[in-house]
Amino acid sequence: MALVKRLVGGLLVWALGFNAIYAAHGLGCGMGWGERVVLGPLTALNLALIPLWLLFLAAAVVVLRKGSRPGDAGNERLLRQAGLIGGWAGVGGIALMGAPVLLPAHCL
Repeated sequence: MALVKRLVGGLLVWALGFNAIYAAHGLGCGMGWGERVVLGPLTALNLALIPLWLLFLAAAVVVLRKGSRPGDAGNERLLRQAGLIGGWAGVGGIALMGAPVLLPAHCL
């Protein structure tokens, strides 16, 4: 079970983050948050999506840190490598997928 957690943990966080941000984006656009400028160039939609993105980015970093810990007995090296690969995939995916929330124009 530890191997499965380490292999899919980062990608699971990425998938949950993608869905949460996508849903919040759709909800915010539908409610007109993209037109309400709140702080400088940031709209209400930005102020809703940025903390959500940072939350999932932090969760992906936690998964990465846990995945880089040594594993059990004989499979220690394999588990550590699997944890690192899955963790970095999650962090990179969340970082790249969520970066557009920093841009001002979201809703078309």
